[in-house]
Amino acid sequence: MNLILVGASAGLGRALAERLAREKHNLLLIAGDEADLKALAADLNLRHSIKTETCAVRLQSDEESVQRIITSAAAMGQIDGILFPLGYSRTDDDGMLGAIDANRIINSNMAGIIALCAHFLPAMLSRGEGLFVFFGSVAAERGRSSNIVYAAAKRGLQSFAESLRHKCAATNINVQFYQLGYLNTAQTFGKKLPFPAAEPKDAADVIVKNLNKRFGLQYYPWFWRFICLGLRYTPWMVFKKLKF
Repeated sequence: MNLILVGASAGLGRALAERLAREKHNLLLIAGDEADLKALAADLNLRHSIKTETCAVRLQSDEESVQRIITSAAAMGQIDGILFPLGYSRTDDDGMLGAIDANRIINSNMAGIIALCAHFLPAMLSRGEGLFVFFGSVAAERGRSSNIVYAAAKRGLQSFAESLRHKCAATNINVQFYQLGYLNTAQTFGKKLPFPAAEPKDAADVIVKNLNKRFGLQYYPWFWRFICLGLRYTPWMVFKKLKF
């Protein structure tokens, strides 16, 4: 397949790029650092003999960033699917961010993704087949006093994915949503976590193996389903005292 991978240069995105290349999928790699992307693309092309294209841009909802990706995608031919293993958060996301900072979080985690999907969806609907893989966060399961805008954007993305799945239900367009727990990336490095962090390469293995499966939402690692279920039904009088 010809796939677009948004957020390809680090963490889960980089692990997915490696795993998808091993399966001989051609890749358009999207990330902000051009040098990293070029090196990654050259390496994957050399080792796996796949077609690779790059586009160094940080996905936002503005027309310029979306159009740059669309232009780069033209070199790939038909786009069969898009994966969005990206996330942007800030440690000071405490409900008091200004409009510019809050909008960057919303655009990176939701609005830019929606804008890109809007371009490629009509062609997939016309063919009756395609693939969208979205990634949320357990931080969005229930509102709390940290990562406030980030969690809101990820919850909005989950709603969008659910609506897209409903819209495409009569087609062979596959819409998947992963609710991610802690992964061993730069964002979690050195932090004291209440639950173990999974390795991105292990997550990538699961995601690629599941590409043809039809499901609405899957938690990764699996045990987060039960943790989140408990959080969701924790009474407010108890929940409001939790610090995380």
